[in-house]
Amino acid sequence: MKKILIVILALALIIITLTACNTDNLGQYKKALEKTNQIKKGQSSGEMSVKLDFNTDEMSQEDIREINNFKEMSGSFNIVFDDEAEKAIFRNYLNFGGLGYDFDMYLNGEEVVMKLPVIGKYIKVSETQQSNGDTESYNQIVSDDTMEQIAEKWIGLMKEEDVFKGKDIIITTPDGDVKTTEYTITLSNEQIKELILQIIEIASEDDKLRSFYNENVIIKNDDIDVDISFDKVLKDIKDNIDKFEIENFKYTALVDIDGYIVNENLTYSIKSADEKITLKSAEYNLDVKNWDINKEQTFNFPVLTEENTLDTENSEDIPSLMEDLFKNN
Repeated sequence: MKKILIVILALALIIITLTACNTDNLGQYKKALEKTNQIKKGQSSGEMSVKLDFNTDEMSQEDIREINNFKEMSGSFNIVFDDEAEKAIFRNYLNFGGLGYDFDMYLNGEEVVMKLPVIGKYIKVSETQQSNGDTESYNQIVSDDTMEQIAEKWIGLMKEEDVFKGKDIIITTPDGDVKTTEYTITLSNEQIKELILQIIEIASEDDKLRSFYNENVIIKNDDIDVDISFDKVLKDIKDNIDKFEIENFKYTALVDIDGYIVNENLTYSIKSADEKITLKSAEYNLDVKNWDINKEQTFNFPVLTEENTLDTENSEDIPSLMEDLFKNN
């Protein structure tokens, strides 16, 4: 009888041990995320879509026609990069209001070149930044420290029960068929709001992000006294976060045999809890693929000529549509 009990106890311990090992889904995903964040070169592509619904009760017909251009937006991107060589090519596409725009950027060391939409000509962004007294590299909008802190908050937010390890899935990539393991993460409205508030605090201390906003995003209008400073934008998000509910948050990561995340999908929806807010609801979807991980990359940078390049020192060469983007107001 004692032998039987010992055998049963041993089997129970083995089962408990195996179960404990197999249910460390959060730890396994964390390792995959850390390894993926250390990728130095490779390629990525992604597609995103946004659907918005607005409260138009107090709007004029002209305002309704204008805002309807943003009810459905979609976009895609393709990136080839080598961080060690300081080279990257970003090819982007954005569609809204029934119109599509290509937007490409080329980074080669300290030289940054942008291909403008519509007109199809190039402009040396690095020269524009230097003429405005900015000698820092343009290829980093958000600091490494900020990205690391956000990754830590993202992982720290989760509990073991939030991460589900699913079945093995074979996906087709430019590298061929890849066997992956699926990890699905679902978070509540409260968890996401907590993460947003933490990101706001981190972003407020990021000098790189602040500088980028001040030099490229902020719009100054002499006719209207409106505060849209970097701090004001962050404060508005923080103050109004409780007016929205985040629903159906789902993040899926496919991890290959080498431990890299080769496919990510993020979906969620937002609904307004305040009828007076213009935005009633939003649906968001993002799908990203990674391949050619840590392999040598080929970069085909454009050959700039006087004919295909705009003169940044001559404002007449810059279309009025784009002028405010490159001038320091």
